[in-house]
Amino acid sequence: MEDLDRRLRDTDRRLHDVDSRLDDLETDHQSLSRKFGYTEDLDYELRDIRGDVSECDDRIDKVEEELGDRIADTEQAIKRLTQHVRLLDGQIKVAHGVPAADLDTFTVDQRALARTMERGWAVRSLLLGDHDRVTHQVRVRHHRDTVAKHRAALAAVVEAVGGFTASRYGTTDHSEAADRLRTAIADEKRLRQDLSRQAPGAEESVNALTNDASTRADKQPVIAAGDRADKRLTMALRSRLSDAISSRSLLPAWFVTVLGAAPPARATEQWLETAIRVLLYRLTYDITDPVVALGPEPSGTDRHRRSWHDELRKDLRRW
Repeated sequence: MEDLDRRLRDTDRRLHDVDSRLDDLETDHQSLSRKFGYTEDLDYELRDIRGDVSECDDRIDKVEEELGDRIADTEQAIKRLTQHVRLLDGQIKVAHGVPAADLDTFTVDQRALARTMERGWAVRSLLLGDHDRVTHQVRVRHHRDTVAKHRAALAAVVEAVGGFTASRYGTTDHSEAADRLRTAIADEKRLRQDLSRQAPGAEESVNALTNDASTRADKQPVIAAGDRADKRLTMALRSRLSDAISSRSLLPAWFVTVLGAAPPARATEQWLETAIRVLLYRLTYDITDPVVALGPEPSGTDRHRRSWHDELRKDLRRW
């Protein structure tokens, strides 16, 4: 009886523990349910926020597009006003008897210098550029280094053969000599293959450098004369343009269209250099167009003129 009574008490205690655990689980379940409800509310709020952000992004894109259109319109208006101001300035100067600047008349000597300069450019175009010359030099030097390494590899093979034949078969020295010989043969083969791959390019580079050196030596007087002509014309045109600006003469329409009626307060030297190169371009290619500064588009056959034209057009966008 006592044993049965003890078992009943023990069973009752266990049931009480189970009941307490069930209460705890129910409490945890209620807490999780409340948290789950909060999570659903949070997800809803996040979706609402994402919707607001997306709507704001759309509005920003629309505002940026409208702002871009307004900026473009403003730039066009500024250009029209600038042209109008230039026109009025020219009319006022004419009304007050301001003399016109002559930037399109050149002497016979200046035209001869321009032809000399152009011949120098034509000869210089036959020479290798700095990048191409360095590329050829590196290729030739790399081939020579490979030749030297291959010679060293051949010497190593000969030495390894001597060590192999001098050693006695079956010994450690013989085995090591055989390993050295195999390594030497493999190195020589790899370098020989490298030489075969490099040979055509190296030969091409040698010929290019040789021809370039020959042309430089033969045409150096023409190139030097062209450089001197370039310097003399640049100085003369700079003096003419400076006189026209300092005397406040009426500049040609083609000049004012792309460079304005006066040099800017900032980057004045760069403006002056661009203006001089435009004058030199018009002199060199006999451009007489009264409105278009660079005249007609050059053909693609004259690579130097085309490159110079594109460079000037790019520089003129700044002004």
